[in-house]
Amino acid sequence: MTPAREPRGSATDNWLRKHPNLSAAGICFIAFLLFYGITSRGKFQTSDELSVFVTGASLATRGQLQIDEFQWLQDRVNIGQTGPDGHLYIKYFPGNVLASALVYKLTARADDDAYVWSNVGVVPSVTGARWCTRINALWGALGMTALLLLLRRYFDWRTAIATVVLVGACSDWWYQSRGFFSEVGSGAFLMAGLCFAAYEKPSGSALGLALSMLFRPTNLLALPIWASTVWRKGIRTLLSGLIIIAAIGGLALYNWLRFRSPLNFGYGGEGFSASLLNGLYGVLLSPGRSIFVYSPVLLLAVPGAILFFRKEKTLTTLCLITVITFSVAIGHWHAWAGGLSWGSRLMTAIVPVLGVLIAPTLQRAWKNKWIALAAVLLAVAGFSVQVISLLRDPTRVIIEQVTNGNVKWEETLYSVKDSWLALQVRSLSNWQSCDLDSYTLRRWLTNCPE
Repeated sequence: MTPAREPRGSATDNWLRKHPNLSAAGICFIAFLLFYGITSRGKFQTSDELSVFVTGASLATRGQLQIDEFQWLQDRVNIGQTGPDGHLYIKYFPGNVLASALVYKLTARADDDAYVWSNVGVVPSVTGARWCTRINALWGALGMTALLLLLRRYFDWRTAIATVVLVGACSDWWYQSRGFFSEVGSGAFLMAGLCFAAYEKPSGSALGLALSMLFRPTNLLALPIWASTVWRKGIRTLLSGLIIIAAIGGLALYNWLRFRSPLNFGYGGEGFSASLLNGLYGVLLSPGRSIFVYSPVLLLAVPGAILFFRKEKTLTTLCLITVITFSVAIGHWHAWAGGLSWGSRLMTAIVPVLGVLIAPTLQRAWKNKWIALAAVLLAVAGFSVQVISLLRDPTRVIIEQVTNGNVKWEETLYSVKDSWLALQVRSLSNWQSCDLDSYTLRRWLTNCPE
């Protein structure tokens, strides 16, 4: 007698039941990829973003890192240095450069219009450029997926999902994932490294940290994350550190190819020279750049750290070490405000790490109506800030206000009345649908010219 045939689709159903975390991770990744991709700005706002992209496009089309044709931009703002070979190279890191090279190579069309920036043709394929502007949507989705997987090791589904939704949609992580700055990739792979560490996977943790360093070499500060995993798993796992060494070697090679020095990133005299106290005030408390102004939901991490420490001392300590060391480094950086960038950009990498510490507070919120109310109010405030930044390009707003002499740059940092957020809110009094700061939403919802 022949056995009954297994119903079609049951193998997939069984796999999904056996791997609920991975199934949820796939759903989470796709959902945030679409969310960030659809709301992506679809353009390069600043010289930093543009110079990274054109370096990637140059690598894809010519096999070179040099961008001599953008000397006009270097003459206006500092995007890099001239190397010993006489060619211009940017001062930024290889993460999004390599990603841009790959995406542009795969998506550029030969019969296409040029991508134009500031009335200057940048690359011959606007299609390839548009796809590259969405790279951070990929990294943003990856970061939230890693956060979900980590939280599922310690919390139930509703707490894990609620935390990821609050961090992914009610914090500055959303805005940064709509752009092209390197901090999102840095934070996404840092979160991946922390996730692997929580599951006691030294090689995965090392790989996550190694990749994060390609976006921000200062992520070497997160080395204790990997080291703690090696400590728990034994000396035999120390060899996984070769992955991190390989990343350091890759950064050294990248520097050598540009400036013939393994330690020269092209920043020249720029460095860690700001007053630490002033910088810490700026990134933590100032009305114009505080991480808690643009991501108020992160305030839930303060009581969460206390609650989580009672349960998971090691992971809590690693999160706090990462947050503190990154805050000190950014506060000491000469341009702690992040230049012409909305929100608390330079603090972006630690937003998912703070998300881990939010979860214990939300877990308490299910049984405490006052905590739940506070969480809802902070979430609404954070989501509102993100929507405000979506309605109109914040960079356009601040350029108009500062260059016209209406406010001073310092006032956008330290003044409540003239902070960047306040300027953005006031600018909405004459809002029009064509102001939407999303390329896709403008195309779907308006008839505005591009």
